[in-house]
Amino acid sequence: MNSLPCGRTTEDVLMNLDESADLHELQCRWCHAERQRLKDQNGFITQLLQSSTPEHHPEAFSQRILGEIADHSPFQRMWDVQEAGTGLAKRVSSLDLIKAIRAVFSESTTSQLNYTEIKATDTQIPHLNWRVQCHVSMAGDSSVQVIEQQVLGFIRDAISPLISWNELVVNLAIEDIHGQAIESLTLREKN
Repeated sequence: MNSLPCGRTTEDVLMNLDESADLHELQCRWCHAERQRLKDQNGFITQLLQSSTPEHHPEAFSQRILGEIADHSPFQRMWDVQEAGTGLAKRVSSLDLIKAIRAVFSESTTSQLNYTEIKATDTQIPHLNWRVQCHVSMAGDSSVQVIEQQVLGFIRDAISPLISWNELVVNLAIEDIHGQAIESLTLREKN
């Protein structure tokens, strides 16, 4: 996993490659360049598959190449959780939870989510204790205290419809609009 200078990783860009670019990717020159590089790479692989497929066994050749490509795709951690509405057990990927968090943050006018990662911190199944790491850029007319409460609320709003949880710990890094660290802190909430 390669980290970009803005705090995101190549994996973050890759996971959203099939979707339209979010606000950060539109404004960030590093994410924009990485998105373009990955799209060019995917186009090249597709062109290679189309032009070099042997006539005798095209399906076998394509499946072998696609299998090799799939081996290089990033691994998404799957978590056993309790569904929020029904209480039934289900499996959810880190990516599903991160997408929900990003969707809630996309509506904010005072902060921008630059990076996030989520994982369970307990050993019981279904998992009920979660740790979220966030890097958030703060608008110039906001304050650290406002961002703290906003971030905790956004994450709670994002995961509560998907999973049941007892404890939420957020390791928050607040940055200015230029990516310079302002403050790092840990927020906790019990459900």
